[in-house]
Amino acid sequence: MQQEIRLATFNVRNLVLPEIAYYDDLPPYTQEEYEAKTAWIAEKIDQSDADVIGFQEIFSKQALNDVVAKTRHYREAHLICFDRNHLPAALKPQVALLSRFPLAGSPQTHQLFPRQFQITLPITDTLINRFSRPVLEAPVFLPNGQILNIYVVHLKSKRPDFVSFVNKSDPYQYGLAALRSLMRRAADALGVRALVAEFRQNNALPIAILGDFNDFSLAVSTRIVTGEEHESEQPLSPFYRLYDCFEIQSDPDHHMNNLSQFLEENGTPRIDHIFVSEEFTEESGFLTGKIKKMVYLQNDGDPDNPELSDHSLALVTIELK
Repeated sequence: MQQEIRLATFNVRNLVLPEIAYYDDLPPYTQEEYEAKTAWIAEKIDQSDADVIGFQEIFSKQALNDVVAKTRHYREAHLICFDRNHLPAALKPQVALLSRFPLAGSPQTHQLFPRQFQITLPITDTLINRFSRPVLEAPVFLPNGQILNIYVVHLKSKRPDFVSFVNKSDPYQYGLAALRSLMRRAADALGVRALVAEFRQNNALPIAILGDFNDFSLAVSTRIVTGEEHESEQPLSPFYRLYDCFEIQSDPDHHMNNLSQFLEENGTPRIDHIFVSEEFTEESGFLTGKIKKMVYLQNDGDPDNPELSDHSLALVTIELK
């Protein structure tokens, strides 16, 4: 039996087919840029040798298929992407999952918030009742025979959410735009929290969340997902809590300090996270596995190069029980 597994999350930055417009302020990829980008992503995930990889900013399933075709280790893997981008409609970033483990059931995508939750953004009539990017959910069989339910998420960015015809240089309008963005991200977080809690209540299986949370691990929005309460409140049952693999890793070379919670090794803010349920913690006796090490595979080259990603690939190694 395979004794160790690897999980990864990777925001690849705008993976879209060549000559296709995707943002008004960014030019389409040329064929040459596209070939270089797909080859670079393929090399990066081969380097990771992860068994399961969650992706963000996928604008085309075909483009991701082209990446997989250029890999050495993933050509037979299961690729899951509920691609809803169809021209001439505006393209939107999506998430995807690549698994070398067999699926333990049918994957699904979640567009609407659970429990009919909704919010109205301030000074607008905009009603938000769905995730900024649909959440992907897929169960996989681990080599030890257990089922791990995996979620791939991409919460709303910090980009200000302006309404039309306002003065963007007005500090008040900028603050409102930032608040709307924050509210979207917090609503995304609550939606993920509800999905996870409902699944745990109904199935009692271990879970992992792979994603770009667009904020550090102790941010309010991130803590909504993990279920970590304020110190004045009674702690949530560990059964419903999620744990940051970076913080619970057992790697003896990893020394936690005040900054390591927030920064990658190169000083980049740590906003790409992998969270797991209590079955991977010492308190549970490591029922499913033990988090050995989590690293961020840094990118070489100019971060402004469109062929590269502006995110590192986050990779966790788990020793199975």
